[in-house]
Amino acid sequence: MELRLGVETSVARAIGALSRAVGRGGGTTLPGKLLWKVDPAAVGALASRLGSGVALISATNGKTTTTAMAAEILGESHRLAWNPAGANLLSGITSALVTSGRAELGLFEVDEGALPEALDRLQPRAVALGNLFRDQLDRYGELEIVAERWRAAVLRQPAATTLVVNADDPVVADLASDRAGALRFGLDDARHGRASLQHAADSKYCVRCGAPYAFEVAYVGHLGDYRCPACGHSRPPLDVAARDIELRGLHASRFRLRAPHGEVEVHLALPGLYNVYNAVAAATLALAVGATLDDVRRFRQALRRAADLRVGVLRRLAGLSLGGRRTPTHRPLLASHRRHNWQGLTAPWANAPRPASGRIDSRRRPPKIRQLEAPAW
Repeated sequence: MELRLGVETSVARAIGALSRAVGRGGGTTLPGKLLWKVDPAAVGALASRLGSGVALISATNGKTTTTAMAAEILGESHRLAWNPAGANLLSGITSALVTSGRAELGLFEVDEGALPEALDRLQPRAVALGNLFRDQLDRYGELEIVAERWRAAVLRQPAATTLVVNADDPVVADLASDRAGALRFGLDDARHGRASLQHAADSKYCVRCGAPYAFEVAYVGHLGDYRCPACGHSRPPLDVAARDIELRGLHASRFRLRAPHGEVEVHLALPGLYNVYNAVAAATLALAVGATLDDVRRFRQALRRAADLRVGVLRRLAGLSLGGRRTPTHRPLLASHRRHNWQGLTAPWANAPRPASGRIDSRRRPPKIRQLEAPAW
């Protein structure tokens, strides 16, 4: 088995190198896709070689940013195998494992539809579930369908797997209702929420009895502090919470992270409550796999790069909306994108070939940006 796996991974690495050499891709998916077809058990066998195990992150929104934050925390103490380019299906995870070399810990973002199989194949030591929104109706149907698939997959995991859930999302929080050792995170600063749920919000009905939730505070969409007046089901106590949140316009944010073993002040070079959620999720997962609160302070450098990139993405999208005209600000931004690979946070179309005329065809929709979720502010 080991001999066969060694041959398969060597061939897969060679295919990835060839793909990059001929300019047919970054080698982030093709090697794993081919290996997956030849030997579906290979991904599990490769994951089992990691001495510190595997940690997974999944959500409708924010999983790439959360994974980058977790990598910043954990990368100082572990050699990581992870998928920074956002290739979050089993093929992308397999490719990351193939090229992981001497990695000790696997840290992978996982597409919400691929999560059940990833859990079964990788047998992670910890899995963080961030949120479920109706952003992917065209792919997966109602979010309740995804939630039930997640629930069934979580129930199949051994007791040793630590479940990390967003307690502010009623559907996600309920996945850990009978799970010993689960960690629940959320926000605890009512100054930054609404007194009631927005009309079009998701998950506004009780997961136990179907009655409408009453929200003491709603932070982002349906994420908040909720309680069912009919049956009493409510947000569970928070194990890890963001308090004293300070939003600094379009540039940064700050909060105090309260955890079971103390508190630490966290500064983010990213704006918005949604990125506070991402940071708390990343910190909670990192703590679940052995990080310390001192490790959690390692946010600024990587996230300042992410913040700069988001500005570039917004400017580029603005250029696409101006009849396909490229504004002067695009040239240095695109040059910067080409010079740097910011831990997989680069927009997928940053290096796309341009028409000879230098104009962008405004009739074509830009490719879906899977690496980045627009910040909420």
